[in-house]
Amino acid sequence: MKKHLLSIVILITTISNAQLKPLKDADLLTKEVTKNTTFKVDKFEYKIEWTDKLSYSPNLGYLGGIKSLKIYLKGILINDFKSIEDEVGLQEFIIDFYDFNLDGTIDFRIRRECGGSCYYSYYLSNIKLNKFENPKEWDYIRVRALDFKNKLLADQLAGINEVADIFKVKGNRLIKQLEKK
Repeated sequence: MKKHLLSIVILITTISNAQLKPLKDADLLTKEVTKNTTFKVDKFEYKIEWTDKLSYSPNLGYLGGIKSLKIYLKGILINDFKSIEDEVGLQEFIIDFYDFNLDGTIDFRIRRECGGSCYYSYYLSNIKLNKFENPKEWDYIRVRALDFKNKLLADQLAGINEVADIFKVKGNRLIKQLEKK
């Protein structure tokens, strides 16, 4: 019982002392992709092959998207993500670069949809494997604020009466901590 109580006290102390810094658009490096392109961000080179007919939707017709997203480090291919669909038919992808998993290496996210709120697919660096991963548990995270020292991430509020989740970032995993109004 004392161990559990001590763990709870440590957790609450960590959360209350957290220095969550709001994530602003100015913090992000943003690229808009609508065609084949190659660019460098940090130490990585990105080669994107775009196609206008990646998939077919009966109500929207052909949807474009990224046929192949190759990532190189020092000229060596480390990832090749295939068939990233433009689910809403905008014929473009917005890619934001930032250290989302708080490991000191640049990550990126691709905007999937944007209505009242924007949702992203995150591609996070895995330093141990020297490649990027697309963990599905991040799919509905909308990063509002980050604390690099304590490796905490605050999710965006969904509405006025909603609570924001705070997560501990461990590698590319999210461990839910406390909810804050």
